[in-house]
Parts: sequence; C-alpha cells; structure tokens
Amino acid sequence: MRIGINALYLLPGRVGGTEIYIRNLVRELVKIDSKSEYVIFVNRESAGVFDGIAPSAEIVACPVRASSRPFRILYEQFILPFQAKSRKLDVLFSAGMTAPFFCLVPSVLVIYDLQHVNQPENFSPAYRFFLNSIIRLSAKTSDGVITISGKVKEDIVKHYGIPPERVHVVYIGMDPGFFSRADSGKILAVRKKYSLPERFIFFPASSLPHKNHKRLLEALKILKGLGEDVKLLLTGARDYGYGEVEKKIKELGLEEDVIFLGWLPYEDIPAIYGASLALVYPSLHEGFGMPLVEAMAAGTPVICSGIEPLKEVAGEAALFVDPFDAAAIAEGILKVIKEKETSERLVKKGAERAREFTWGRTAEATLALLKSYAGKRA
Repeated sequence: MRIGINALYLLPGRVGGTEIYIRNLVRELVKIDSKSEYVIFVNRESAGVFDGIAPSAEIVACPVRASSRPFRILYEQFILPFQAKSRKLDVLFSAGMTAPFFCLVPSVLVIYDLQHVNQPENFSPAYRFFLNSIIRLSAKTSDGVITISGKVKEDIVKHYGIPPERVHVVYIGMDPGFFSRADSGKILAVRKKYSLPERFIFFPASSLPHKNHKRLLEALKILKGLGEDVKLLLTGARDYGYGEVEKKIKELGLEEDVIFLGWLPYEDIPAIYGASLALVYPSLHEGFGMPLVEAMAAGTPVICSGIEPLKEVAGEAALFVDPFDAAAIAEGILKVIKEKETSERLVKKGAERAREFTWGRTAEATLALLKSYAGKRA
C-alpha cells in the first residue's frame, strides 16, 4: 500500500501540538508498518524535518511556504491531488485541518478542534469565515475524518453535518520512554540551564487568547497576596495575544514573578515538568490537551479547566477548576502545592492514566483507518 502524508501545513516551531502530532505519528507509522510505502509532501520551511524520522519514506519537496497560507491552500487544492494521483497513492492522509476538496485518491483528514466555531470572538469575521468554509468543505469532501477526542467529534457532527460513522476518534499519544519521571541530575541541569526558581508552577501554551493567561495571572496575584512565594513559568510560541499577556503582567505588577522562556527544545520539557510544583492548564478551549498527559507521565500533579475534552482526557487524574474564576484557579493551585496528600494522589492517578496514551496506539489505530479507506471512495 502507498500512503501519502500531506504535511504542507507544517511550520516548525510555530504550530504547537500539531507539529508534535505529525512528527511522532510518522515515526511510529514507519516503525510498525514496513510493508507500506510512505510519500510525505513537505513545504519549504519543513524541508528536512522527516529525514531522520522516516528515512525510508519518499519526501516530496513542494515549492510553497506554509507561512503563505493562501498560496499553500491553493497548492493543496489544485496541485496536490495530481501529485497524489501520479504517485499512485492508495490514500492521502492530511494532518493539518484542510485537504483537497476534489482529491483524486481516497482522502482522510485530521481535525483537531473547532475553536473558530465554539469561540468566534477570538477571530475576525473574515478569518472566521475563511476557516469555517475551508475546514467544513475539507471535512465534507474527505472520505474519512480523524479527530482527537469525543468532544471534537460531537462538534464536527453537530456543526458540519458529517455522518458520525465517518468521524473517528483516535487519541493523541505520548512517548513513555521520553516522558517519564526525570532523575534529580536532569532536573538540576535544567534548573541551571534556564535559571529556574525553586518553587514554580508550569503552563506550556502559546499566547493565544483561549489559553486564558489573563485569569492565570490574576490567580498568581491572589497567591502572592496570600504570601505564597511561587513563580509562574510560561513556555510556548509568542503568538497572537502575546502583547496582552505582557500588558497584564505589568498591570498586576508580576514582572518579577513570571518567567517566559518561549519555545524550548523538546528534550528539556520532561525535566521542567519534574522541577515544577504542578502543571496549571486553565484553557478555555481544547481539542485534546496534550500537556496533561505529558505532566501525568512525568509525575507532575495536574490542575486544569473543568471543560471537555480535558475531563475526558484526564479522568480522575486532575484537579478541575473553573477557568472563568481566577479565585477558583488560585484555590486549586493552593490545594495542590499545600496538601501533600492531594498532590500525591494526583501523581499516582496520573501515572496510571498516562499509560493509556501512547504514540504506538495512535499509530496502530490510524493505520487501521487508512487501510480501511485505501482504494475506496465514499
């Protein structure tokens, strides 16, 4: 079987969890499926990304940049279908929320969330219309759709009218060999490397508005008012909304209490989890919530929003708080960092829960779906 992977959306260091998804999924697919031939379509910015991950795959370098989204979309719609056909692909797997509307081979699309539908206030009317149109059409014209949680499946079926039997939930994975409890030596090394404070809570997320930095900062201010000597470590891309985060930090007088390290090397993240008092994840909207699983695997207690799909992913392994209430967030943080019994219970439950999410399982389920659609058109 010849499997095509549409990675034209990939902009290294700029697309967050979707980059982690495609890198790990491709690595596992070629590992478990030596019989199939893989053809990966990459853009100019992502040239070389898959060379070490999938050395046996055929890499097709396309003359388009992911940063020029309109041109990337046009290329995807009008050139990619013919490339897929000429290379005699049995199925094309598009991992970036969009796919060719008139694909000449069976097409399977990945949709991570419908934030533009659920939180329209975070998008300009023109951009919201663009996203809604192209993602809806991609979903309707694809033979199958993969999504990463039951909540997102409900949204796709409800808002886009896709038959539920064409939408498949495949959970994101986590590398158990990579995300595990870091030893004291690694934690000490990462503390020195980034000059980390002794006591800090961790929030790895881009600066987009729905990540809810504003209320987390307000919660930190409450903790400082209670005499808690705790810092907040922020990592992730400086994206849309970063200016507002900076403004809020200054407004609350937290310049000495917030550390922003930006996008960090992936190999340092487990030790940062291990050094932190807790992961605090007060997001207002998610498709899955990968940091929850990473933290649980790293032995770090999790505090997160009581929203779906975070409740679906974490189960009993997190302390849930109201993300719209800064005082509730502060109370949850205080409970975990002050009550040893609560922290230890979350760590124990987290280790059990994390074992259910692996990239091997993700790859096996994805491969089975790709095989089921190969050579068939809906």
